[in-house]
Amino acid sequence: MNTLFGHQSELLTIDCLWQERVLAVGRDRSMQLFKVHDESRLIFRSSTSSLECCCFIDNSEFVSGSDDGNIELWSVQKKKPVYIVKNAHTSSTDVNNGELKDNGRNYNGHVASSWVSSVGVCRGSDLAASGAGNGSVRLWAVEGAGKGIRPLYDLPLTGFVNSLAFAKSGKFLLAGVGQEPRLGRWGHNSAARNGVAIQQLKLL
Repeated sequence: MNTLFGHQSELLTIDCLWQERVLAVGRDRSMQLFKVHDESRLIFRSSTSSLECCCFIDNSEFVSGSDDGNIELWSVQKKKPVYIVKNAHTSSTDVNNGELKDNGRNYNGHVASSWVSSVGVCRGSDLAASGAGNGSVRLWAVEGAGKGIRPLYDLPLTGFVNSLAFAKSGKFLLAGVGQEPRLGRWGHNSAARNGVAIQQLKLL
């Protein structure tokens, strides 16, 4: 039906919401918001890292995760993050008693287990989640108007969390888990099982 051009390298994650808008991150260290109806786009750049994943919060705010272990909160009003959570997933050489080959390091010397490889948002709420390979899924509260992101709870989970999705009801969180990162064999956790983990949630 349509082809959207803009990124200068391969795409890693895309997301959409209610309006005719598409959010995408790529290896070119940019996140782009495509306004399909207007045939226009907004470009948001990360200066120090490669963005791995993204997700809409609402039509004006979104969240991303990067390979330096940070989580970024963005607004359509600014080209740079309005808030950054640094070292959101502390790396470890021993993840839940699972051995991590070569300390999980990639060609840049970063620890693969600390990469934020997935983010998700429970639609219509302030609840967000992020996943890496450090042994847990982290739940966050997103404060409105770009005020920040604060930690809520850690859900133990062995393996690399390569995707996250909340149920529409908000009662469940689904995580795609693997022994290795989704984009390359930068690390390996032999204790993990490839599959989908379902975590029941109780929202207050």
